[in-house]
Amino acid sequence: AQEAGWIWDIGLQHRRGVGYVYSSKYSSEAQAREKLKAYVGDKIESLTIRKIPIKSGHRSHFWQNNCVAVGLSAGFLEPLEASALVLVEMSAQMISEQLPQTRDIMDITAKRFNETFTYRWEKIIDFLKLHYILSTRDDNAFWRDNRDPKTIPQSLQDLMKLWQYRAPADHDFTSNNEVFPAASYQYVLYGMGFKSDYSTTAYMLKDTVFAKSQFDKNKSMINQAVTNLPSNRELLNKIKQHGFSAI
Repeated sequence: AQEAGWIWDIGLQHRRGVGYVYSSKYSSEAQAREKLKAYVGDKIESLTIRKIPIKSGHRSHFWQNNCVAVGLSAGFLEPLEASALVLVEMSAQMISEQLPQTRDIMDITAKRFNETFTYRWEKIIDFLKLHYILSTRDDNAFWRDNRDPKTIPQSLQDLMKLWQYRAPADHDFTSNNEVFPAASYQYVLYGMGFKSDYSTTAYMLKDTVFAKSQFDKNKSMINQAVTNLPSNRELLNKIKQHGFSAI
């Protein structure tokens, strides 16, 4: 996390991919470059920095007549969860499975496609926003403003009220093919320290003994794997030397 956004740092076999996603409302380009330099170090002077402006949003209609917007032509929000990638796959799947046999049913198919992907984009907005509203950072306007209730979709506000007393569940969502299912929300919520109050619903915690046994079992399996498996670097070196098939 940074004062006006966040930095990604992805290790690849031949390089590291590093980028700073920032809001121009809270940072100038020069300030963003300084933050990136502070993170990367002096080597940044010899690197090529590419600025990629983001026009955040999505179309109101994705399928119009005989044209369908897929990928970046449909919209883009931000790269926090790489949601654009899965939307390409979901779009291609729905088009291939429901491609109209005649012009007579194209408008019906287009309507269903538009409704489906409007829902998915709205849910992606909810999930991305969740990362920001859970922050307790209070040292600058970017993080404070992102927790302002006026910036939080009503759908997410409603869910946050429900989750004060229970964990996210599948019935909180209406699609049978969610981009981010209930488990994804659980990971972010509780990974960032959110607490659900079960004082009035203790019966929902009846399986805590079983859960603890599963956690203990998982910990044992992890310890065994760490002992027996090569380190990440050793594995990557073997892949580089021999390829996948020879390992």
